[in-house]
Amino acid sequence: MTPAFRTVNEGWLFQQLRWRQLRNTTSIVFGSSRIRLISIALCSLLVAGFVGGVSWAGFRELEQRQIFFAGAIIGLLFDFLFLSLGVMLFFSTGIIVYSSLFHSPETAFLLSTPARADHVFAYKFQTAIAFSSWAFVLLGLPILVAYGVVYAVSWHFFVLLPLFLLGFVLLPAAGGSVASLLIVNFVPQRRKQVLVGAGLLVFAASVWWGYHVVRSSGELMTGNRSALEDLFGWLKFARNPYMPGHWMTRGLQMSASGELGAAAMPLALIWSNGLFAYLLATAVARRLYRRGFNRIATGSSLRRRYGGAWFDRCLGGLLWCLDRQTTLLIIKDVRTFRRDPAQWAQLLIFLSLGLVYIANSRQFFTQEIGQSFAQGVSLMNLCATAMLICAFMGRFVFPMMSLEGRRFWILGLLPMRRERLLWGKFYFAAAGAIIVAEGLVLAGDIVLGVGATALGLHVVTVAMLALGLSGLSVGLGATMPNFRETDPSKIAVGFGGTLNLIAGLLYLLLIIALMAAPYHVLIMLKMNPMLDVGHVAMVSAGVAAGLLVGLAAVVIPLRMGIRTLREMEF
Repeated sequence: MTPAFRTVNEGWLFQQLRWRQLRNTTSIVFGSSRIRLISIALCSLLVAGFVGGVSWAGFRELEQRQIFFAGAIIGLLFDFLFLSLGVMLFFSTGIIVYSSLFHSPETAFLLSTPARADHVFAYKFQTAIAFSSWAFVLLGLPILVAYGVVYAVSWHFFVLLPLFLLGFVLLPAAGGSVASLLIVNFVPQRRKQVLVGAGLLVFAASVWWGYHVVRSSGELMTGNRSALEDLFGWLKFARNPYMPGHWMTRGLQMSASGELGAAAMPLALIWSNGLFAYLLATAVARRLYRRGFNRIATGSSLRRRYGGAWFDRCLGGLLWCLDRQTTLLIIKDVRTFRRDPAQWAQLLIFLSLGLVYIANSRQFFTQEIGQSFAQGVSLMNLCATAMLICAFMGRFVFPMMSLEGRRFWILGLLPMRRERLLWGKFYFAAAGAIIVAEGLVLAGDIVLGVGATALGLHVVTVAMLALGLSGLSVGLGATMPNFRETDPSKIAVGFGGTLNLIAGLLYLLLIIALMAAPYHVLIMLKMNPMLDVGHVAMVSAGVAAGLLVGLAAVVIPLRMGIRTLREMEF
């Protein structure tokens, strides 16, 4: 007799698969990758502790000064915090879902099974939301905990805080996933252009809004009474009662004061709308996921690409000082970066959020706290930018040599010296890091008004950070390549990537401690922008030592990588 078919609960089956993968990964990590686990934990604690310490200092200043509108100011800050994190989650989850649903061998296999498309989507969506919300928790949780500690809030705040955070991440994550499915299905040949257009639109709106907020803040400092109304008018949209970020702010403030009944309504709004958005995303995936996957798999994007030739010609003209072979290698790396939305989209997200923060930093700091605290904020901006460079170097630059893959023998047989491969990647990484980091740091310093000396010092410090971190990532990436792995995230979290991350963090801490920190600390202690001769000599000695350390961070790893390439057989 033919055995009867047994009905299988696909949702429960996928959860069992996830649990088994988690168990196997945990046993592997604790068995053979303890250094990686410890380094990731220490880096996370370092970032969380830094954010929490700065937040604690800011809330402490507000609490000690007993500002009359401190509650409204904190509410406004929370509204913009959740708005910014929501935008970041929308784009980051959409990008991760797009990569995992349409460019993963695992999903191609799962779609060949009898599993329903919406169950496959839900399985990948849960993984994507876990990865994308990690930064949300790492940045948002220390700020909220610092607020609760400084103001000695009710214990209900700390109990309900995880529930608020878990419910909130569902809304932007589901929205980003739906947007990814719609783009793939309806504009498969223009999906990159749509993503670029959306990013530019968000960027332009942020700059336009930030300009008006800064202008209203400047008029308010001159005593213009109508400027206060204008300022709150530009900030009113973040406090709209229909905004999920405002539900978070209201619910957390009510729980902080012990009003559980008032906090229950925002919590219910967040969870009900979040679960509805999740169900809506799965319903859309049930109809559109397999259709979109087929459109990409059948080559709907195979067409002649316009618009890249002029960019390559302009880039080649800018690199006239380099030899032709190195120029062509840089153009190749730029093309690879340009054609991968998962890389440049994340860069645009963090750049937009950084510019929004910089545009409002003067309003939230120098207006009430003064120039001494502005020096601390300027140093904090420099540290945050340095950590951002370090993270992107480890995630995108370190795997570049390994991603050449098994086709690397073609590059190795080209009629050119092998060290040109490293120098091309070094120039590409260093130039990109200098352009982005210098722009962020200088914009923040100009808004804060820290003075010409700090501006010049930060220009040199950021240049050394970009050059040194580029040298470390390119050199160590060539010294410890992994040509068998095709996933850059797995390369970045391997032994070589972990070592590169630790070396990069130690390097940036050393450079900032030598070149920038002494000046800011002296200014904050003296409460005077002018330094005496002894202090100038001390700062100059630190800058000279930082230059030597930066030179060593460029030369030593690159020489190690060059030696490895020369000895490599193809």
